[in-house]
Amino acid sequence: MEGLEDQLRRYKTQAEEAARQNQDLNNLKARLTQENFELQRQVQELDASNAALSKTRAQLQAQLDETKARLDEETRVCMCTRCLYYLILSRRCLHCCSS
Repeated sequence: MEGLEDQLRRYKTQAEEAARQNQDLNNLKARLTQENFELQRQVQELDASNAALSKTRAQLQAQLDETKARLDEETRVCMCTRCLYYLILSRRCLHCCSS
């Protein structure tokens, strides 16, 4: 009889330990689920920020391209004006016309 009582005590102790481990694992699962939810929210925010930055980058690139084109045009006009000045003075274009 004594052997059965010891065995029963061991089984109860093992069952209590298994219940504690189960509770610990459930707590861990709940914490990880919450952490995963928070990380997914952060990823969504970062995706939205990335999209906004990409849009801004495209707008800035378009502005840069437009500014470069305007500068090229102004430089061409300036150079042609300079060439006209030299043409008037020397009757030939020294810069862009190669006359």
